[in-house]
Amino acid sequence: MIAVRQPARRLPADKFAPVSVGRRIGRRSPGFLSKLSAALAVFAVLGTLGGGAQIDLGYALRLQTRAAELHSRWASMVTAGIPAYELASLEQEWAYGEIQSYFGVGAMFWLPGARATIDRWQATTDQIWVRDLNVYRAGAIAAEQNLHRAIGIEPLVQRKGRLDALIDASTPADFSALRSAWDLEARLVPIDRRIAAATGAIAQQAARAKTLGIRSEPSADLLAQADVYSRLGSQDRLARAEMLTRGLTAAQKDLQGRLDAAAITQAAMAHANSVISSAGYYGLDLSGYQSKVAADLIKYGTALTPVQFSAITADLNAVAASADHAIYLAINAPHVISGITFHYQDHPLSCEEAATSMALSHQGINLSQDQILAEVGADTRAMYVDAQGRVRWGNPYQTFVGNVNGSESNYTGFGTYYPPLVRVATAHGARILAYGSMSAATIYARVIAGHPVVAFATWDWQWHPRHDYLSFDGQWIPWIGPVYASHVYVVAGVSPTQVLIDDPIRGQYWISKGAFEAGYSDFREAIVFA
Repeated sequence: MIAVRQPARRLPADKFAPVSVGRRIGRRSPGFLSKLSAALAVFAVLGTLGGGAQIDLGYALRLQTRAAELHSRWASMVTAGIPAYELASLEQEWAYGEIQSYFGVGAMFWLPGARATIDRWQATTDQIWVRDLNVYRAGAIAAEQNLHRAIGIEPLVQRKGRLDALIDASTPADFSALRSAWDLEARLVPIDRRIAAATGAIAQQAARAKTLGIRSEPSADLLAQADVYSRLGSQDRLARAEMLTRGLTAAQKDLQGRLDAAAITQAAMAHANSVISSAGYYGLDLSGYQSKVAADLIKYGTALTPVQFSAITADLNAVAASADHAIYLAINAPHVISGITFHYQDHPLSCEEAATSMALSHQGINLSQDQILAEVGADTRAMYVDAQGRVRWGNPYQTFVGNVNGSESNYTGFGTYYPPLVRVATAHGARILAYGSMSAATIYARVIAGHPVVAFATWDWQWHPRHDYLSFDGQWIPWIGPVYASHVYVVAGVSPTQVLIDDPIRGQYWISKGAFEAGYSDFREAIVFA
């Protein structure tokens, strides 16, 4: 077979620039097509001559089939993520070759050098695919590493999922999608952390608000939004992140303002209640104060802003100041309890029974000292000193210790403390408001309120070092004996500077508050009668 050849003509490089194919053909195709037609005419003439010269139609068809396969591959490559502009020059050459056909075959495939052109297309196509695949794979790997650095410590299974995705990816589009997703996730990491931190802070604030008994409506809605956000995909999270962050920041500020103001209000309410409670000790009318606090408590339950809480705080402070002033007036006025029948003690050591009998008379209960002694009972066992040098004797918190006609200085008798006396008094219907350890100030308040107080103190109204002894049943007993003696009194009145004492031995008299507090401080035990 004889093939007529002519030099292959290469199109100038500028023909492959991204310009409209129609315009290019309009300017350049006439000369090209005339030459192509002339060549084909020569081939046709030769085909009629002797000597076996002919055109190889099968060869041209095979070249066109290869070109068509490459053209189809270019479309697939674009679908697989190769940018179309990288294949534009090849697409232009293909378009030129398809402008005109002869015997069903594109004109270019009849030209000499057509096979070399198709081989060049093939090589260029392979180079573009390999190059872009490597570039996009490298981009995805870098994005994964950047995301891992952004996350920091993460579950192994979480990162393994990304590494598996890299292994499964096979096209530039696959790698591009992974890179885009992971770049977005890395961008979202600090945003998600800020949202998570704000959500956690608001949850804590809401819990504190609940403890303080204040309303916190914004938190519930925002916490629900944050929960939905945490389960969204990357794009949806990015779309909602800014608005949610703003809402959370505003809610944090709002709630913190409420919490700070509410805490101050709570403290003011506690203070007001404390002062009102103290006022109760002085027998003051509490109804007005209590009704105001109750109204403020209702306002507190509906308050939403710091301004509202501040207004409640101001009102509570005013209530506390009013109650405190009432206490001041009560303290600075003399108070003497009427209706107490005075009794001297019938026995050398029956001072506590005599004082109890006097206090009971204020309630119209008449009990003799001997009757109280009989019901209290007595532990008459003798005192002894054990091997460790400790005095061992009866327990006055349980019964009378020793002989009521004995002497504390020679260990023949001592007395009893408040528990047996309270037991006997209540058994006879007496109303006891308080007993046990209490301060001198509490005693003054109770007396101002009109309640007689039986107080345990020293005989001479002076402080003395204690020499506590160990009872037979193992309890340490407050004791200043045997050198100094204790005594029991009824506090029947109080003034700004003095205390009125009903003394079962020395009668009724006023002493200074300083003297009372010195003698009382050794024991600090008393019984408050209604």
